[in-house]
Amino acid sequence: MIEYERSYDQTDEEALERLKLLADYWSAKWGFAPTWDGGTARFDGRVVGVRFRGTVEIGRGRVHARMNAGFLAEKLGGRAYVSRKVDDYLDPANSIASLRARIER
Repeated sequence: MIEYERSYDQTDEEALERLKLLADYWSAKWGFAPTWDGGTARFDGRVVGVRFRGTVEIGRGRVHARMNAGFLAEKLGGRAYVSRKVDDYLDPANSIASLRARIER
């Protein structure tokens, strides 16, 4: 189980928008899309042959991600990759427009 939690300084609405852009990026890059219910995203898919399932909750200044991706994902750096991407997308130095421009069309 990969778990990741961090705080953010933006409003919940802006953090949600940023992480929805990250989900759009992952959808374009890896071919899967989460389902959203308010500030909760549910993921279920396969990336580079590794199956994963999890949730990301956004609200009250915190992001909490839980993913069941198995041993192989951990060995391939899954936790580091997820934390690096979330940190990048929540970084106020990256504008919403620049994050949107990352999504392959």
